[in-house]
Amino acid sequence: MFKLSIFLLTVCSLVPFSKNAAVDMFKNKFKKQTDEVVGLYSLKDDVDILTIHNFKQDVFGSEKVWIVEFYNSYCGFCQRFAPSWKEFATDVRGWKDVVRVGAIDCANDENNPLCREFEIMGYPTLKYFHEKYAEGANNFGLAIKAGSGAAEHKKVLINTIVNEQTENRGKYLPNLLPYSASTADDLLKNRPATVKHMFLVVQEPESYMGQSLILDLNKVSDTVIKYTLNNNTALLTSLNLHKTPSVLVWDVNGNQRELDVAVDPKKTVLDYLHIKTNENNKGSGENTGVEAPSLQQENMLDEKIRKMGDAVFQKDLETALRYSLRREVSRTKEITGDKLVALKKYLDVLIKYFPFGKYGRSFLLELKQFVGSSDTIDGGDIFKIVKAAEKEERQVFSSPEGWLGCKGSAKTYRGYSCGLWRLFHYLTVNHAEQNVDNPAANPKEVLEAMHGYVKEFFGCTDCSTHFQEMSKRRNMFEVKSLPDSVLWLWSAHNEVNNRLAGDETEDPGHPKVQFPVKDRCPACHLDDDSWDTGEVLKYLKHVYSSINVRYIDSDTRILHLGLDGNRNATSGSSGFFHTIDARLLPGFSSLVCLITSIYYFSYI
Repeated sequence: MFKLSIFLLTVCSLVPFSKNAAVDMFKNKFKKQTDEVVGLYSLKDDVDILTIHNFKQDVFGSEKVWIVEFYNSYCGFCQRFAPSWKEFATDVRGWKDVVRVGAIDCANDENNPLCREFEIMGYPTLKYFHEKYAEGANNFGLAIKAGSGAAEHKKVLINTIVNEQTENRGKYLPNLLPYSASTADDLLKNRPATVKHMFLVVQEPESYMGQSLILDLNKVSDTVIKYTLNNNTALLTSLNLHKTPSVLVWDVNGNQRELDVAVDPKKTVLDYLHIKTNENNKGSGENTGVEAPSLQQENMLDEKIRKMGDAVFQKDLETALRYSLRREVSRTKEITGDKLVALKKYLDVLIKYFPFGKYGRSFLLELKQFVGSSDTIDGGDIFKIVKAAEKEERQVFSSPEGWLGCKGSAKTYRGYSCGLWRLFHYLTVNHAEQNVDNPAANPKEVLEAMHGYVKEFFGCTDCSTHFQEMSKRRNMFEVKSLPDSVLWLWSAHNEVNNRLAGDETEDPGHPKVQFPVKDRCPACHLDDDSWDTGEVLKYLKHVYSSINVRYIDSDTRILHLGLDGNRNATSGSSGFFHTIDARLLPGFSSLVCLITSIYYFSYI
């Protein structure tokens, strides 16, 4: 087997780089995976799906108000938030002629410039855009606080509209300000001749009954609804009302009647108006007939990867790096101060320890030089530099973008969060291995870089806050040795897994368990169910060692270019024999290389 590996390595190293139909065929295999928009909402939801192509066209200049969620589909908090946003959109779908509920996925590369333009620094971020909102240099919408559920979102929206109308905006919306006169004379004398029914809701100050009814029935042309607060004692006395909530209605002849709204105020009013509704009909033809995404069927490659256990893949590491730079770092409009310091530290550890070839390392050095060229860096420039590095001829990345070991059973599971953990595990292990004989090495170098990155750039605000709190509680900045840095991150990751086990964001195909499991590292587990940290450290160094990275879907020749023998020793048997070359090049030698690699892989 050793002689065969030497022969094949020699043959494959002679295969020239060239473009042909086979290359295109192979690349097309990954096109859907890399180009497809991954989001948390579908056309069957009542949420308007916004993108860079329709955002400004739909939102700016609209006579409707917009409340928009800027989110990241890989953010765990966003995933937990999405059901309540859908429920909220469904609850207020009857308001669509005056209020639209939207969402835009900042994880989609195409949307990245717009999210950066609107200075979205954490996910999810909610923005309110009043009617006739104009595009401008500093017009980023009104940031509003997310509620804890659909009912809270609704209250936040109503409060925002009331505040807007207090500021003399919201003129295209029904009037949601309370009726404050001491008698009902103004209501009855000044109503238009076309109005057949005049309603007055009496409610407590913290109630939203009247505002909701006004918006629910704003399309009923011959009806006017107003509301007043029960502390308007003069009005209530003149109307001889002593019960809250109450609803009074005057017909076209001025006859007054009180309705019983104890059970369902909206239904009570609609029944009085003899308006029949079908609450099960979503009333949105464009949203029918579209099935929600289901769990993906595992194919043969997925099953083989699963059988490989805790393997680390070059493709996952590169995809995590691409995502972090192109989508997370670049979304910051101006990178300065603490953010710039954090970015420099992140790039430093990547340059030292990331498993790149000659041109990949040159790319990171180029990026570091650019970042160090000014006290303020435009995130859009970072995006352009990374996109340029992804061109095939640059030979920076060895694999198409996508997930292997971090692939979830559905597109909203795992992915980037998994990839980022594995990236920093890899960096801590290789930092420890490369500095084993260096007494001057800073044992916290990678941990500090990770802390800075998560604090300043990680899009999931809730996740970032948890990590910072955990870092302080677990004394991350007091780590004293290289092995302890590896074990600190391992222990912290297990704490996160324990906290999220059973959470709605957990992938049912990949439960969050304590790592490593006993079947894969029996020696790591003692009889009393505690850990043998010495054995855990050995296991982590084995899994995340540079010589054990797997290269499925990666072109190892890109990684071999310009290596000095001390970094990224990927030409060993565990590297080459797990390679399926990402370029199907012409000639007999490449065919031999490909077929033999696939043959070997089929028996791993």
